[in-house]
Amino acid sequence: MHGGGERGNDNELQLTHGAALFAKEENRQKYPAIILFPQCAKDDYWTHVERNDKNWAYPFHERPTKSMQLAMDLLEETILKEAVDVDRIYITGLSMGGMGTFDLLARQPHLFAAAAPICGGGNVALTGLYAKNTPFWIFHGDADAVVPVDLSRKMYQALKGQGANVKYTEYPGVNHNSWDNVFADTNYLAWIFAQRRISTNQRYKLPVFEAVEKKTYTYAQKAGIALDLDIYQPQNDQQIKRPLLLYVHGGGFSGGRRDEEHTIKFAEQLVKSGYVVASISYRLTMKGQSFGCDQPTPNKIKTFQLAVEDIWSATNFLLENADKFGVDSTKIALAGSSAGAEAILHAGYWTSEHLLTESPKLPNNFKYAALISMAGAIIDLNLITAQNAIPTQFFHGTCDPLVPYGSAAHHYCGYGDAGYLMLHGAASITTRLKDLEQPFHTITFCGGKHEWAGSPMRLYTEDMITFLHDNLITKSFKQIHRVVNLTENDCSVGISPTVCPRN
Repeated sequence: MHGGGERGNDNELQLTHGAALFAKEENRQKYPAIILFPQCAKDDYWTHVERNDKNWAYPFHERPTKSMQLAMDLLEETILKEAVDVDRIYITGLSMGGMGTFDLLARQPHLFAAAAPICGGGNVALTGLYAKNTPFWIFHGDADAVVPVDLSRKMYQALKGQGANVKYTEYPGVNHNSWDNVFADTNYLAWIFAQRRISTNQRYKLPVFEAVEKKTYTYAQKAGIALDLDIYQPQNDQQIKRPLLLYVHGGGFSGGRRDEEHTIKFAEQLVKSGYVVASISYRLTMKGQSFGCDQPTPNKIKTFQLAVEDIWSATNFLLENADKFGVDSTKIALAGSSAGAEAILHAGYWTSEHLLTESPKLPNNFKYAALISMAGAIIDLNLITAQNAIPTQFFHGTCDPLVPYGSAAHHYCGYGDAGYLMLHGAASITTRLKDLEQPFHTITFCGGKHEWAGSPMRLYTEDMITFLHDNLITKSFKQIHRVVNLTENDCSVGISPTVCPRN
């Protein structure tokens, strides 16, 4: 949208500023697009403006100006008749066109994937209509003698106050021609064309992002060990508060890594649906040792305690940096595989009284929003009450020889073994949640063994996304128990529940 000096009816003046940039062969190759340059009539404006020496005002009329209506009609016709990606419609404008940019956003608040107004201004009272729908990059020169720079500053502050994804660039000593600086910046077009409108009906259910960015942070230092986590986020996301899944790997508390190939692929799938994922390292206190029947029970319990400590430390780090990572602190879920599943179940239900004296504490009002347990178990079913129950998804094989599907000793140790420790797996926790009338989504693998600690991340990611959507986004109450029959269901250990076929 051009400025006031390019008004007319020759269909050429509006190309004075910006056309050469978009027509440049390099940009046509790099950013193939349909570019519309509508022209405002000589005696008209893109928006209603009232101004004097001291003040500029933008009264909003139900009917747009005649030129704005014609521009809207042109845009609608182009969308209907041409090969337009409706999730990648962008708007930019300079001077009067920058003002028109804000006006059109108020009239069509859900249409644009990005907006870049240059040396313009708008009605701050209308920013709530579109602030959370469209990312902004606003530009202005601080020496502008035509359109006061304060107009852009006020729009930036208003959008920021409404929670918009907005950034602002102000050029020192630059007069009204700040568009020259903007068009010379290669990041201008790169930023615009990287944005994509996200449908609220698809996000958190289907893949809506193409690219994922990953960064590593140290969340704690313990006994001289730096504990790191990887944050996976959608690239160029507009949302400022998103659900987060914190993943804890398996490995018997003696091995495993936060960045194994299947973990990375799993994280990327969730992130492409709009979630944030954090995969953590934690202290492997059983490294070089057995976690079986010869490991004394107190050591096993302490191992659980230290793992929960690390999960809580990572959670506190994420809460403290929620704004930085764009995380909704009320929608943090945990997922874990094998040892990680045992750890996350206890992280969800233990209180600080169950941990060591010097252990970190979670904020008083904090509660995990959901749990995903892949072959996990808990020490005490009575930890789960109607008041503290957490929606949980379970994946567990009925013949798991390490972590019981029902209620049995860890590794099926004998009562007299040093490592005898009763655990309650998916079947028992599901029954507990059902009795308490709490939500769950259990997938039982009849005849399945401990491989179902990791396989769901490769085979059942869509089910996990559905579960997270149901419990973090729509808050749907569901009690689901699916049965997958894998074999003839002969177990050397484990149980053969009534839900499984009998031989």
